[in-house]
Amino acid sequence: MLETCKRCRYGVEIIRGDYKCERQEIKIPRDEALYPFRRCSLFVFKNSLIKVKRIHENAELPRRATPESAGFDLHTIEDFSINPGEHKSVRTGLAFEIPPGYAMLIYPRSGIAKNHGITLSNAVGVVDSDYRGEVMVLLHNAGEHKVSFRAGDRIAQAIIHTLPDIELVECEELSETERGKGGFGSTGL
Repeated sequence: MLETCKRCRYGVEIIRGDYKCERQEIKIPRDEALYPFRRCSLFVFKNSLIKVKRIHENAELPRRATPESAGFDLHTIEDFSINPGEHKSVRTGLAFEIPPGYAMLIYPRSGIAKNHGITLSNAVGVVDSDYRGEVMVLLHNAGEHKVSFRAGDRIAQAIIHTLPDIELVECEELSETERGKGGFGSTGL
């Protein structure tokens, strides 16, 4: 994993003025620090900052399993079991400050879905930017056996999505398309 200093990891701080590299102890002008292909092997620029608050002592901060993973793993803070057909609300011990214009979507982990039939009750969980409470994961055991988890186990993954800036407008007519009103199965099996 790339080693970075605090300012590189949280690049928004660069915007406030000149940037002092904590590793090389040199001052870098703001424009050069923001240059997209700056030649610093330690430099990683992030364009958004997501604040995460631990609200339980056992909470683990979300992290990517690999540097190129899309999702951040979410962990449970408690031991529990889930029976076949059962739905369970599972605590993460974390609260998030998602910036306006973004949402955090929670997806199942493919490994526990494939191996144990554990998925999400609501298919995809949505954490809105104005929500500040604890993030809970709604698990469902679609498998045939009871599955047990220990505190610290990964239970889901979260991906931050940019939301389009749209407005819904009521109208009398919609534009015509080739498909028209063709619904479920209308384009073939």
